[in-house]
Amino acid sequence: MYKLEAVDTVIFREANSFDAGVHFHSSSKFPPYPATYAGVFKEGTSLKDRDIKIGFNGVMLDDEYAFPQPLDTVITQQNTLQKMKLVKAGESSHELPYTLSSISNENKKTHISEGAYLKANDFNRYLLGDETYPFTVLGDYITRELHTGIKMDYEKHTTVEGMWYTEESIRLKSKTHTCALVAQVEGVNLQENSIKKIGANTRLVKINKAKELNIVKPKASRYFKLYFATPAIFKHGWLPRWINPDTKEGTFRHKRRKVRVKLIAAAIGKAVPIGGYSKNGPREMHLAIPAGSVYYFELLEGEVQNIEKIFHQKCISDFRHKLGFDYKWWDRLIYCDRGFGYTFVGEVKEEELR
Repeated sequence: MYKLEAVDTVIFREANSFDAGVHFHSSSKFPPYPATYAGVFKEGTSLKDRDIKIGFNGVMLDDEYAFPQPLDTVITQQNTLQKMKLVKAGESSHELPYTLSSISNENKKTHISEGAYLKANDFNRYLLGDETYPFTVLGDYITRELHTGIKMDYEKHTTVEGMWYTEESIRLKSKTHTCALVAQVEGVNLQENSIKKIGANTRLVKINKAKELNIVKPKASRYFKLYFATPAIFKHGWLPRWINPDTKEGTFRHKRRKVRVKLIAAAIGKAVPIGGYSKNGPREMHLAIPAGSVYYFELLEGEVQNIEKIFHQKCISDFRHKLGFDYKWWDRLIYCDRGFGYTFVGEVKEEELR
């Protein structure tokens, strides 16, 4: 596990095009998408793409791991996160047998600067099924800065009329708080205080080893949920390739373990476009479910112990580096090697399903 601290500001461009005088504004995404880290750790080495594997990736706030707000929670007037309850969908046109509903009419959706995050201890409480927990505002830890520039004609030593642009950068610190990126990387062994380039405009980060990520292991149960700490790219949009779009049932296999499950509820945010650039030009664009999405499942076949072995702290995004969606070994699913779909298993009590 590596901790990446920005030397100055950082820029992580979104999927929109960026041209001076045409598409003249470039916004910055934070935290960056998982594939960013492969380029960071490969830069300056002779490693090949397949040599590096990315696992968990996200942020540390005041030197504590933090996780995006689970989308099956709402923000209350008391500035806490409250878990929503499962309600039968009944005869509605809803695709799944259960929906999620706020427990109290007093709950309200409030705009939170840069989003709400759960620090590790409170995130553990969420996975164990607690109802409410305090959250941290990411906007208290980062600052967005806007810079304006214009294209130069170096032969005439003048500016070019109409060719101006604005660019957004992010400063990962405040007067009272610290913010750092964190990534679990296999295949590299960096020295302490290594300096690497990251994101757009060759911004720099200082990299050191980070403390271990200690997350509770869930208790085995017939019902469970999957929380996605990073965006996941699925073949059927919001549905994984191993889930039948009609029955919402599917089997996940890995090595000698397998489970057959039924998707019964889901809390999903707006799809995020993920693309990027490489030495060969633009990468293929994909739509992904956002970090914080939650899927509820019922175990139909298989041992309950296999749920934790197969899903907990694994990258279960469908898309595989250089293999796309339709790769070999379809009957023995392999995990994503670029940090997409990093998943935690959460507990669901049977009495929650009314």
